[in-house]
Amino acid sequence: MAAEDDSFLTLAQRAVEAGLAWARERDVRMTFVVLDLTGTVCAAARMDRSRTITYDIAVAKANTALQFQDTTAALAARVKPENKIAIGQLAPRIAFLGGAVPIVRDGEIIGSIGASGGTEEQDTESAEACLAAVA
Repeated sequence: MAAEDDSFLTLAQRAVEAGLAWARERDVRMTFVVLDLTGTVCAAARMDRSRTITYDIAVAKANTALQFQDTTAALAARVKPENKIAIGQLAPRIAFLGGAVPIVRDGEIIGSIGASGGTEEQDTESAEACLAAVA
């Protein structure tokens, strides 16, 4: 992060801007959400003409990455389908779909980024681009 302003809000806004740029370059209408360690939305953007449900999905993906401390792409590949259903029924805002990554600083998770609106592959790639922008 830049030395002049190292707040989490600045990091979150930078991540969202990177996601929007990624989506614009590919003409995909998406939503990006950044959660802090408490699970609070610190920055978010839903592009014009993106489906309204993409916000809730991006929040659920970001929350999943935060709570499970892993990317949702890795979790989607690793968690058994029957367990995904059971966990989803027990815990709110959980989505085992690619498109979210934890934000790690000095070996500690400090938040997460969720993306929704494209294909699962696009969501995953755009979330990784958001993360790269704040690395």
